[in-house]
Amino acid sequence: MPEAGLAGHVIGQPCLSAAQVRAFERHARRLGHDVGPLRGGAELVSYPVVPSVAAVRALSAATPGQRRRRQQVFFNPVIELRRSIGQGVHDRLEAAVFADGTIDPADEARTGHHFPFPTRILSVRHRDVRSGESWDLSVRGDHWGLDDRDDILNVVNVGRLRLEPGATVLARGNLLILIIQRLSCEPAEPGECRLAILPTPFSVDSGTGPLHGPGGPAGRDGAGGAEGAGAPAEQTWLGARLLQPVVPGAADGRDGGGATAGGDGAKGRTGGASKLAEITIGELAGGLTILAMAGRGGDGGAGATGGRGGDGGHGAPGQRTLQGVVPPGRGGDGGRGGDGGRGGRGAHGGIASNVFVSLPPAQEGQVRVLAHPCGGGRGGHGGDGGDGGMAGRGGAHAPEPGAADVSRPRPGGRPGRSGADGLPGRDGRARPAPPVFVNERAAEPMPGPAQVPPTDAVRSRDMRRGTVFTSTMGEQGQ
Repeated sequence: MPEAGLAGHVIGQPCLSAAQVRAFERHARRLGHDVGPLRGGAELVSYPVVPSVAAVRALSAATPGQRRRRQQVFFNPVIELRRSIGQGVHDRLEAAVFADGTIDPADEARTGHHFPFPTRILSVRHRDVRSGESWDLSVRGDHWGLDDRDDILNVVNVGRLRLEPGATVLARGNLLILIIQRLSCEPAEPGECRLAILPTPFSVDSGTGPLHGPGGPAGRDGAGGAEGAGAPAEQTWLGARLLQPVVPGAADGRDGGGATAGGDGAKGRTGGASKLAEITIGELAGGLTILAMAGRGGDGGAGATGGRGGDGGHGAPGQRTLQGVVPPGRGGDGGRGGDGGRGGRGAHGGIASNVFVSLPPAQEGQVRVLAHPCGGGRGGHGGDGGDGGMAGRGGAHAPEPGAADVSRPRPGGRPGRSGADGLPGRDGRARPAPPVFVNERAAEPMPGPAQVPPTDAVRSRDMRRGTVFTSTMGEQGQ
């Protein structure tokens, strides 16, 4: 009789050998699961309390020989580079868990706040992933009421896993132990079955807010200058007569106000981290692509445009009075435009950890690895400087007696200067690809970054350029 699979799928007759069934059930018991319900097609999930580094080590499926070989390559250049910072403590303890490293009591004490370690264990005997679908193994910290930045151990034990063309199994940002007795890939062409080790779908730095930095607020415009006021006068039969003395400068238009600068763009946040993964495959049928990458850094926000300078006020016209000629007022100068805001700094790409893939040596040539570096975020554009305000128009000269107009130029103001453009933000640094090892031998990383998540559109020229493992581990796929 066929068994009912997850998500309502119907799974065909089991194709595990007796030895594979025994191995699957041995791991299930070791992980604390009852094999009875598993034989009936149940999926069992548990959340055990893992009190120590030694207890986490006991969950790994690595053999003593694998541990020794992993230790020789564990502190590769990508991992060695961060030995002296806080991440180095995690790396050394992970070497003790997944390789043959020793547990340093000082390192364990520094990470004591992580324990008891949040752990999810899943066992299922048979699972199909249909064409174009994804099985997301990820688990987030909200199950334990934890912050997303906390590490979570994700242990998955599968008897038989069958992937149809275009199917993907993925884990985002968990420490992963994945044990599969038989993995059947049924692609129409190589590279269509994928196992993806992806970054956390969020930044794990100490900041808050979105991955990409928001843009700055726009600068405020300057106020317009007041217009000049003519001298108060009254008309008599002899001509205009001033009612009070002329106040110097009263006829001049006032200068426009200066605008404020545009706000700076916010910096981006560090890309999501990809965590260590241990993938153990007892038998591989067909071709499998292993995809691994950390997250691209967030872009910096754009600097905002500076405000526009205020326009200068217009001067009052000249006056001919009984006391003499009052000259016209000068136009006010336009206000200076606000400077553009600086662009926010792009964030660095996320950090990546080792990925260990173990399978029978004769099947290494069926594995293709795409390990991509992650790009840094782009620096934000600097904001444009605001335009200067328009010059105020000078008042007209009083006409000569008997003349209809005056040819003398008006005493206009000067236009305001534009604000300076904001400087662009610096780009964030790219970070190297996750080191991927197939049977403890390194795969060559891809030369450039890829988009995350590449689950629905992975079939690309990069897919065909990935490293293909042969029995000598030395050929490049074309």
